[in-house]
Amino acid sequence: MMHSIIEVLTAILPVIGMIAVGVFLKKTQWISRKGIDDIKFLVSRIMLTVAVFHALATAEYNSKIAVLVFVLLIVELLTFGCGFLIRPLFPEDRAKYVPFLMSLYEGGMVAYPLFSNLCGADALSKIALLDISGLLFGFSIWMGMLQQQEKGERMSPKALVLSALHTPTFIGAVLGVTFGVSGIMKWFLAQPVSSIYLGCEHLVVAPLNAMILLAVGYDIDLHFDRIREVLKPVICRLLIQSCAIAVCVFVISRLYKGDLEFIMAEVIYMSVPTTFSMQTYIKNPEGCSYVSTTNSVYMIITIIVYAICAFFYKNGL
Repeated sequence: MMHSIIEVLTAILPVIGMIAVGVFLKKTQWISRKGIDDIKFLVSRIMLTVAVFHALATAEYNSKIAVLVFVLLIVELLTFGCGFLIRPLFPEDRAKYVPFLMSLYEGGMVAYPLFSNLCGADALSKIALLDISGLLFGFSIWMGMLQQQEKGERMSPKALVLSALHTPTFIGAVLGVTFGVSGIMKWFLAQPVSSIYLGCEHLVVAPLNAMILLAVGYDIDLHFDRIREVLKPVICRLLIQSCAIAVCVFVISRLYKGDLEFIMAEVIYMSVPTTFSMQTYIKNPEGCSYVSTTNSVYMIITIIVYAICAFFYKNGL
């Protein structure tokens, strides 16, 4: 029993510790906002792009993956639609953000490091495969409608394509899938020179988890006057995503019988807040604060779910 508790704490405490360091750095201002923004730029532009590319390029592709991506894409659309249905429950100036808060997931900045910390970097391809549907949905319907709402203009397919092509993580995902499906990466890794690539990849990706969690902690924004206001969207997302998780666990348990890591990847992935990039597209400071606080409060749920997953995974349940 004691051994199991230690294993669970080993998985949880480093995560909480790095987030706490981020909170501490914000309170003390030992690292400025610009410094954190520079770290996030480095992570999103280089380190995360390399991690996503390698994970998808080395993944095993088959008909099961196609079914899983299709199911998750439908789930993304349904959760987004649920957001529109519940908008009447919110004040008019907040209701417009609700559909976007109910769908999509912060895979790169939250789900990836949590899953990697629990199951190891070698299993990262499983959560990266789950994120394919998020990338497809996020860079099409979700982002297009958000930008249309904030700019008051209609997004064209050309603008969506250009936006995606300017996002390194999306490019890394496309190249990763291409190299993985075509077999190019499998062939390359069989060559002696691949050891140079693997050494460079490990050097770039190794500090990824710590830097992301530090940035997440720095961005946690818990103003007590706002917490009460955001409890409603937090609870709504929790209920909607709980139903979505149940559906996806059922599908994965049928497609990948006995694969506990895949189930852990799915539960962790769908238990994180919506993408943090949403805050960068909102022009209204009040709206930005509302979204930021909602994501910050939802991170508490994420950590609780991660702790539960760690308990089940470490005990092989």
